[in-house]
This record gives sequence, structure tokens and C-alpha cells, in this order.
Amino acid sequence: MAQYNLGQNRLGNTLPLALTLLLSIPDLPRFDPAASAEWTLLDNANAILRAGEGPLASLPRAERVVALAPVGRLLFIETTLPPVAPAKRDALLRYAIEDKLTIDPSTVHAVVLGKSVTQQHVVAAIDRTWLVGVLAWLKQAGLSPDCLISIASRIPVDAGEWAVVLDERRGFAKRADGFVYNLDVGAGREPPFGLTLALKEARDQRRAPSALVLQSMPSRAVVAAPDAALAHQWERALDLPVRLGPSSIDNLQTLLIASKSANLLTGEFAPREAVGKWIGLLRPALIVLALMVSVHVLLILIDNWRLNGERLALEREMTQVFKAAFPAAQAIVDPPLQLQRNLQQLKRERGLPADADAQNLIARLVSLLQTLPGEPVSVSTLAVRDGTATLDLVLATADQRAHLQRAVDRLHGASFGNPVGNKSGTATDAKSTRLAVRVILRAGT
Repeated sequence: MAQYNLGQNRLGNTLPLALTLLLSIPDLPRFDPAASAEWTLLDNANAILRAGEGPLASLPRAERVVALAPVGRLLFIETTLPPVAPAKRDALLRYAIEDKLTIDPSTVHAVVLGKSVTQQHVVAAIDRTWLVGVLAWLKQAGLSPDCLISIASRIPVDAGEWAVVLDERRGFAKRADGFVYNLDVGAGREPPFGLTLALKEARDQRRAPSALVLQSMPSRAVVAAPDAALAHQWERALDLPVRLGPSSIDNLQTLLIASKSANLLTGEFAPREAVGKWIGLLRPALIVLALMVSVHVLLILIDNWRLNGERLALEREMTQVFKAAFPAAQAIVDPPLQLQRNLQQLKRERGLPADADAQNLIARLVSLLQTLPGEPVSVSTLAVRDGTATLDLVLATADQRAHLQRAVDRLHGASFGNPVGNKSGTATDAKSTRLAVRVILRAGT
């Protein structure tokens, strides 16, 4: 069960502090819920609160989880990469390390560690299947790691030196740039063969360390720490200064700094921000937004209720008017439409012009004008009143006037009228031969 250290704010109230859980991933090929792991719980000042080992279900909960990968599950590669943006660099990474791997590059997840001022970069490659298994094991226990770093990140290294970390069965040597050599430790006290080869290669490249610093493996298991006699023996065998370093178990500052620059959870494995955290931060805004939406919906419902009431009142009024005007009507389905149709019928029965008469008169006049020869005529005015349409227009030639005369004579209800300001039926423009005429067309004839 998680235990939370409490601090005080400026008002003297106690507040929970943000906790960090350091979780050492065991070096296992597969994981099950019963697998044990070492853990350390830190407060927000990175001070150790508790530590222990056990199944994931028994671990305390914390706001931040930093997982530590065993060095034996990582392959460190030194390669040259072009000076491009990080996104493009990561896309080229698989091809850059292809010739340095003995397996298919698609089966590993590779990450560039730290920042390099040159084109040489240190790359950590981890088996993709193993990484997926680790994350599934953690997820099953309700743990979502914010970052995954090599346990070697816990070891500080001074510039120009190598830190050599040992236990009874394995070890590694770490350079200041983050590159790590995996070492097999034999039963004797002689230097590991892998370390001898690494030093020879470094000397050939004129990059040999100035000294080796011996430390014990960063584990809480009881192991025999390197002693002064071992350091003296290695110094004679390797022809290189060797000294003992401090214990790396409690050196947490270096590890936490590395969690920001050497995170192995990148790309498809990058942790997703927990939805709950965002909801907690946005809860006040979401509450205000929900209240605004509720008020808006309530106002819309009230407005719809009011408009619906007005519509029903208008329908009742129209129905009453329709019944008063046409008491013989049997069924009333659409009062406005039925009222309009009955009104048009009454107009036709009493010889009054209806709306359809005006449309018909205009259509007949348009057909009349379309029969005129020559250039288009100019229409001055068109008016329809009391079933009579009056059209004033200007003709271009006398031939058009004669043709229009014959067409008017043949059209029932059509006749010539006097243009404005003239009593002879035609008017001539003083500056041209254009003729002004008026055509009158009456409905019902």
C-alpha cells in the first residue's frame, strides 16, 4: 500500500508530495505476475522514503515511475549520423546500425542517447519483443512507466575515465559519453577479457581512458565489493591507473538526470499522458462549460416551447377564419392553402382578376414581343392592374410597328393605347426613327 509523505504550504496546510518510484526490471526472458523487482520510493526532493523487493502488486504507487533496464538486455552501438532534425535522424537510425547488428534491425528498438556535438552518436538497441513483454507486465500490475533507462545511467563517470561495475557473475564498463561495454566476469580476480579488448581498441583509436574506477553493481543484493587488492592487481595487468569508487546504490541524482536525456521509451513506445491527469487539470473549465451548455439548451427548449405555442395559436385562428368564410367546408387540413384556393375560385366566379390572370397576361405579352422581327425592342414599363396589363415599349423600325399591329389584331383582348404624352397611339423620338407604342391586354377576353 502506498504511503505518502506530507508537506506544508505557506498557509500551514498539509499537502501530498509528488512521489517517484524507481523500479529495477529483472533480467528475465519472460515475465509473470509473481516476478519480483527491486524498488525505491522517493519524495519530491528525491530523498529515499522506502525501498524493498517484491511482486509488482505489492509495490507502492507513485505519480512518476522510472523503470531501470538491465544492462545485459541492451546493446550499445557507436555510429555516425548526419546532422539532421531528430525526427529524420530517428527514421535513419535503423539503417545506420544495420551493418553493426547480427540480427534483423526490425527486431530491435534503437534510441540515440544524449546529445552529441559531433556526428558520432551512442545508440542503445533493445530487443523489441522483450520490451513489449516488460511493458505488458507493468501494465498488468497497473504501472505505466514515464521513462525506461539503462541501470548504467545510475553510474556517474568523470571525463576521460571509465567506470567498471562488477558483481559475481557480470559487469559493465561505462564511458563518460554513455557508451557501455558488457563484460563477463570469470571466477578469478583477473580483468575480464571483454575489458581487455575494449581497452586495446580504445588505445588503437587514441581514446584510452586515463583511469578505471571500480564499483559494485547497483543492486541491494549482498555482493562482494571490489577491494584495494583487486584494484592493484588490475592496475598491473592493464597498465592503467585503477582506483575504487563510491557505492552507486544511493547515487540517485545522476539517474534522475539521465531519465530526461536517455529515455528508451520513444516513438511507438512513448508513454501517453494519462487522461485522468488532464481531466483533473481541466475539471473546473469542464464544469463551467457544462453549465454553459446546460443553460443554452434550456433557453433553446424554452424558446421552442414559446414558438410552438404561437404556431398553435395562429393555426387555431386561421381555422376559425376559414370556418367563418367557408362554413360549408367539411374537412380542414391546411387552412392557409385551402383559404387561398377558395379565394381564387371566388374571384373567378365573380369575374375578378386573380393572381393567375396576371401571370397569364404577362406570358401572353412576352410571346407577342418574341414574334417581332429585327433588333430587340426596348420595354419602358409593364403594369398589371384590375385584370388589365399595360405595356409601353419603343420600336426600332416602322416595319416592327406594322408587324406588331397585325399581331395585336389577332390577339383576343389586345389593343393599342396612347403612349404617355401622346393621343395618336404612337410617338416618334425627335432624334431618331424609334417609335413609342402602348399595348393593352385585358383578361377574360
